[in-house]
Amino acid sequence: MKKHIIIEKDGERIYKGKMQNMPVKSEAINEKSLELFNDEDPCIIHQSYCMKEFVSVLEKLFESAKSESIQAIDYKETLDFLDIEPLDDVTIRLGKK
Repeated sequence: MKKHIIIEKDGERIYKGKMQNMPVKSEAINEKSLELFNDEDPCIIHQSYCMKEFVSVLEKLFESAKSESIQAIDYKETLDFLDIEPLDDVTIRLGKK
């Protein structure tokens, strides 16, 4: 089953959907692609793999927090790939379809 998340900033929903479609900075995808594949201009396959890596990071944060809700500011450096600035007052919750 594909996991869904809800991202809220200052109490307003800014994203609801599948983890693999969460807002991610294009620079973060390019950096991850360079790190993993030595590819500065990633093809769609490399972009998809990078997104899976970011999803894995988020899943691990939920597991370690043992919660269905996390405050992004608590994981600011880990979540720097998110295309949300600033991460203050951002809550990420596991959601249902």
